[in-house]
Amino acid sequence: ESADWSISSQMDLELAAEGRLAPKRPVLLLIFCFGVAGFKLWLVACVPRYTFQGEMTMKKSLVLIAAFLLAMTAGTASAKTLGWHGTLDLDLGALQTLRLEGSGVSTVNNSGGGTHLNTLRIAGGITGSGTIPVTDPDTTGTIPSIRITATLGTGTLSGISGAPPLNPPATVPVGGFTRVCLFSNTCKLFLPLANTVNSGATGIGVGGILTLGNVGTIRISIVNGPWTLGSASGINQTKDGGFTTFTRTGFVHGAASNNSSTATGSGLIQLIAPQQVTVEGLPSNSSALTLFSTLTLHFVPEPGLLLLIGSGIVGIGLLGRSRMKK
Repeated sequence: ESADWSISSQMDLELAAEGRLAPKRPVLLLIFCFGVAGFKLWLVACVPRYTFQGEMTMKKSLVLIAAFLLAMTAGTASAKTLGWHGTLDLDLGALQTLRLEGSGVSTVNNSGGGTHLNTLRIAGGITGSGTIPVTDPDTTGTIPSIRITATLGTGTLSGISGAPPLNPPATVPVGGFTRVCLFSNTCKLFLPLANTVNSGATGIGVGGILTLGNVGTIRISIVNGPWTLGSASGINQTKDGGFTTFTRTGFVHGAASNNSSTATGSGLIQLIAPQQVTVEGLPSNSSALTLFSTLTLHFVPEPGLLLLIGSGIVGIGLLGRSRMKK
């Protein structure tokens, strides 16, 4: 699953620093016990003691019910869907990168659940816009800025466990609109470019060729590639006529530092969609440019896990309060 261990270790450190790294499996068991114990402490502190049918007490029966409900919640929380927080980075070569953030819910393994991520269906969740200034002195007078509006669409990615590459078609379209502003940052005159066309069948995160022009002699052609977990490369042409190759790599990273636990809280997946741009009609010699779109999804802890932790904390707090009153 194309997991680069140096990347994974660094990602662990970054997520841990942000407080977003999920606990490992032994810790999950400990948290479950902590949640059940918390419910029991809550009952001890708050429920009056009533005896019925001999030795069975009201407290004991409620503890058993609480433990059963907690077990059911923990067992089904990750069965079919998994929440995520993500970023969509639109890398415009030497220009600034436009980063958009959002959250959503994905369907895991065709609703089959499990922690080993094979198939992931995404239904939007990221949208936004921004303006990127163009600082190249050879093009600033002609193209002073680029305005982008982008929306993550709906699509299914499969073959993740065997990546790279993903099973075709590895498509999640990025809709929206890009305006290449001409001669002024007011953008009254611009080259229009839809991020995807043909009902989302061509463009960013899908594949195919996008073209725009018809303003003077300027022509721009963009060859798009689908999402990949492997390496994606492209060529940049320098001002002296030379060529430089740029590469980006995707990866999968599990919460327990292995790929078999990707479909759990704090699992991580990064996808790359390349774009090769060819420009004609500008005074600069930089007629070839590589762009990359990077989609990073960080799966968030499950509601059942949060319920267990919260139950334990509330139970301990109420027990301490009850003892203080005594």
